[in-house]
Amino acid sequence: SRPEGGEGRTRSAAQRPRSRPAMAPVDESSKGALVKYLDEEVPGLIEKYDKLWVICDPEENPYKSKYEARKILESAVKEVERLLAEASEDSDEVQQGREALARFQLYLGKNFYFCEEVPQAEQLFIRSLERYLQSPQRLDPQYFVTIQDCFNQLGMLWCNRQGHSEGLNYLRRAQIMFEKRPDAIRQDKVFNQRSADSYTLTMFYLAQAYGALAKPGLSARFCAETMSQQLDHNTSGERSREAREKDPFDCKDWVRNCCSLSDFFVNEAMFWTAEYLLHSATIMCERCEEVCGVKPESLEELQAECARDMGNYYSTRLKFLRPCAQPPGLGETVWGGERKPPASGKDKSEGSRLKFVCSADAAKGEQAPKAGESAEAIVWDAIFPEVVHLEDEEAEDNRLAEEAGDKAEVKEEAGVDDGGKKRAVGWLEYAPGEKVRLPVYFRRLHEMVERRIRRANAGFVAERANPLPKALSLAEAEGEEVNEEEPKVVRKPTPSCAGLSFEAGREMFKLANHYQLKALQYYVIDGYVTDHVRILQELSQMYRTLLWWELDHKRAAAMMKRRTRMLSPLLDILNPKVYINFWRQLSYEVAEVTQQLYELRKDGKLPEAHAALGIDDDEEDHHSVKVAARLNELARSALKYFTTFIESYHERGVVPDKVDDDNTRVYLTARLNRARLRTKMRGLSREESIEDHKLALREYEWIMDYGKRHPEIATKTEINFATELSLCSEMAGMLPAKLSRIAAGRL
Repeated sequence: SRPEGGEGRTRSAAQRPRSRPAMAPVDESSKGALVKYLDEEVPGLIEKYDKLWVICDPEENPYKSKYEARKILESAVKEVERLLAEASEDSDEVQQGREALARFQLYLGKNFYFCEEVPQAEQLFIRSLERYLQSPQRLDPQYFVTIQDCFNQLGMLWCNRQGHSEGLNYLRRAQIMFEKRPDAIRQDKVFNQRSADSYTLTMFYLAQAYGALAKPGLSARFCAETMSQQLDHNTSGERSREAREKDPFDCKDWVRNCCSLSDFFVNEAMFWTAEYLLHSATIMCERCEEVCGVKPESLEELQAECARDMGNYYSTRLKFLRPCAQPPGLGETVWGGERKPPASGKDKSEGSRLKFVCSADAAKGEQAPKAGESAEAIVWDAIFPEVVHLEDEEAEDNRLAEEAGDKAEVKEEAGVDDGGKKRAVGWLEYAPGEKVRLPVYFRRLHEMVERRIRRANAGFVAERANPLPKALSLAEAEGEEVNEEEPKVVRKPTPSCAGLSFEAGREMFKLANHYQLKALQYYVIDGYVTDHVRILQELSQMYRTLLWWELDHKRAAAMMKRRTRMLSPLLDILNPKVYINFWRQLSYEVAEVTQQLYELRKDGKLPEAHAALGIDDDEEDHHSVKVAARLNELARSALKYFTTFIESYHERGVVPDKVDDDNTRVYLTARLNRARLRTKMRGLSREESIEDHKLALREYEWIMDYGKRHPEIATKTEINFATELSLCSEMAGMLPAKLSRIAAGRL
């Protein structure tokens, strides 16, 4: 990874600091030797350095021009050091010389780092940083943004060394600097932009560092802040045409980053944040030319990706509603159960301090000066703290992770300065009078995104059962009288993104179904097999989730038939040798759904349903020939698909001696279900019934034999087939007697 900006290149003449601040004309004869050198010689040296830096060197000597450029800076450093030694300590030119020396060391550090001489680069960065921190002018705009650069370079260097904890010590200081930057920076348009650009780089490396330290929440939040800064910078209209052509804004990449980041927040059950990101991506696709002045290529594909991800998001949120509706508040536990409790004062670390020593000092036998021992000691304050605490950010992350809506904390506008601290944290009003705090905020898109979220969730909010406003016991939540003597089981507040009723689930289903079908218009089977199949599988799972609330057996049967009609045709299209995983998933799911439909017709209850389904009084008698024929048809269909699934493991028709552990349980379960179905046929002839029962007996015996040959299937956690083996043993013991009764015509 190279240094940021122009790598080791110096800034252009317009950006370079003047030798001294603008003031009344100075008599040339009164200039000291150091000032004359800085004013007359240094600009020419910098120009030569820049010309050498842009040269593309041959592969056999890739750093030739960089080494030549380095010599120019090294000679300038020696000359400045010599003139500083000769200058009077009380003269004004000494401060200018020290700043120039620190600046040259920063440039040299970038040069060494670019040439992969990392220890020397670190030493130069540290020397430059120390000089700048000692300067009484460190709050001047030019000095301030250069110190930011030093912190970023050291943070980047340590992150690329995989020393992310050390890198955070520097990056957190760059972060604090920007958040508490003085008014002189904020009011200067040029330097405020340069400071913001440096802060964007700070957030980029903070995201990497927190990710490497297994703090994904913080990593995702800083990724979002980086994207927010990136969007503001590229859509402000202040970039010149030359800058846009040299470094164009990649709208497509930004949209895909939004979709990827939303996946993380979905997994964290932070659904409002995920929806905010997905709607932002969708709006960027629709209004890319209006927002950023660029229309990306393959826009139709990008819109299809957003529709697919949006469908998956609403589908996942639908699945989340089910545990929220289950006592005792399983969904609430999933929602906030993995969040760390607030850190107590005892747990707070001593923090991290700056060290102005490095490995290169020991290698050269040098003794680096300690902070406070040099001529000018470093003065620590709120902008440049002596100690930084990394857990401060963790507390902020936990606070934002709950997506809470405390009205006392609501501000009129997201991102408002609060004690000098500015965050890309906004308030989303997803319904009239209902707001949540998000860790993501895109100023340019916020109003459009908010309107779209309100419109999309209007039906859900109307049908949603009122969420519990505070933590209650289960008795209080159900409106029952509280018995003080009984132990209390507390139910946490219901998340605002969740609903407890079938109607709320149906609204989520409608949204997910809309976007999935929209994505299917692009992801057709001819050309997009993988995406097409996955979307249909997700649609099937949506019906499965909605079935949990369903109490009407006719609607339940209709949804199950819909699932089989979606998935079964794919088995006639897909090549089992090419798409073996899809083949197995589809055949097993169709078999399972058909078996459940059989049980629904026969018993009026689904295996996963939370209540028995009502059977109408006018339904046909279960023992009628018509019903028996319909049940037999369903059983044969389930047998067919279970057999398709089972035979996918039989290479060249040979039954394997052992199936890998990841597939053992599902393979044996399919064989067990096939055996059970064979014994449930009704109205067959005696010969057909005997044959089916014999096949079932052989299936049970084969499963028992497999268990004897591989006894670990009963003990391994990932297989856990002990209960099923016991059932097989019981059935294998009962079937011979049943076969005798069938043969004798007594059954």
